[in-house]
Amino acid sequence: MMKNYSTKSHLKLADRISQLESKTDHSELWVTLKKNLTEIAKDKSPEELAQEEFYWREVRSSYVLHENFINLNHGTINPMPIPVKETLVDYLELCNELPGYWFFEGFREQKEKIRQRLAKLVGVSPDELSLQRNTSSAIETVIMGYPLEAGDEVILSRQDYPTLVYAWQQREKYDGISLKWVDVQMPGNNKKALIEPYLNAVSSKTKLIQVMQLFNWNGQIIPLEDLCTELKDSGVEVLGDGAHIPGHLQINITKTGVDYWGASLHKWLSAPIGTGILTVKRDKIERIVPLMAAETPHSDDIRKFETFGIHNSPLEMTISRALDYLELVGLDNKTHRLHFLKNYALDRLEEIKKVDTHTVRDREFSAGLGMFSIEGMKPAEVQEKLFNDYCIYTVGFEYGGLAGVRISPNIYHSLKELDRLIEAVAEIAR
Repeated sequence: MMKNYSTKSHLKLADRISQLESKTDHSELWVTLKKNLTEIAKDKSPEELAQEEFYWREVRSSYVLHENFINLNHGTINPMPIPVKETLVDYLELCNELPGYWFFEGFREQKEKIRQRLAKLVGVSPDELSLQRNTSSAIETVIMGYPLEAGDEVILSRQDYPTLVYAWQQREKYDGISLKWVDVQMPGNNKKALIEPYLNAVSSKTKLIQVMQLFNWNGQIIPLEDLCTELKDSGVEVLGDGAHIPGHLQINITKTGVDYWGASLHKWLSAPIGTGILTVKRDKIERIVPLMAAETPHSDDIRKFETFGIHNSPLEMTISRALDYLELVGLDNKTHRLHFLKNYALDRLEEIKKVDTHTVRDREFSAGLGMFSIEGMKPAEVQEKLFNDYCIYTVGFEYGGLAGVRISPNIYHSLKELDRLIEAVAEIAR
């Protein structure tokens, strides 16, 4: 007679997740890092800690970085800290043992816990947050599912992210909607001037405005809350591109008033590549049709936006460890450090003859990304020389009336490394 294993086996499977999480919690690296960071940060404000190099050297010990290259392009993708990377490997191995079970059943409870933590991070209710693969998939869900008729207007800027522009142009071509383009004057530190282009473009036909809350090109922050306040009684809704916000800046989406908002988690949260979120106001969920077909497309359940079919669920599970790491370092500490490093580099680059910077220094209007240019040189040429001749990785671009090289250092960079960038740019400019 065959022995009944069902109850015992199920309990063993449920225990595997807690065992996996405990493994990192009790690892020598995690315990040491937690102890050292807590001791160094004691009685120090985020402003003071931003310049405490010893603290950030401790943080650096939890990363594996290329020994020759200086990566100043974290605005595209952040590397995972060692504890996050190890947790991902553990989840991959766990899932591989019994993949069908873990994908469809085993991770269900854990996923909801992650949803709750992310909702708390960005300031929404858990039933307003959907797990996505990146900012583009999140925002294009709204772009393609938003109810528009021929002749309806959507306002966006010429500086918006290309993939989102392409999505809107597709709707324009096939659905006959009208796209109204504005230019955001950057860099800028005047709230009214930054939101006026959007407000001035509103007409009786305007249904939606898309706004990049933090421009990826030069780190310009748009006062999204002010814009939403101005539009409160207009009937015009707002779609926010928050790609660079989670793990970078404090955000309360509910307070902001934005209707739809998408972001990536593999940028500043340092979660695995291919993770993101979409938030939708509770009373708006029903009207948005999911990008990937769902059984009930007009359901008011935010999970209808997660019908991707089979996807890499260990990536989602590892978000939890990325949140743990952010809490360990401290979001305010991280925000101030990124801003300090960006300003340190730009202030010194601006002293170099033929070099201009294109990012404001004010914390209210800029974050950890900055942009500079060299007179008489194309941005792509500067990027190539920095990479090939100096082993410094940046990104150069010409787009939407902007032209320059973007730098986006991470919290673990030393001032010595930024000095290497400054010396390299000075040589190139000569």
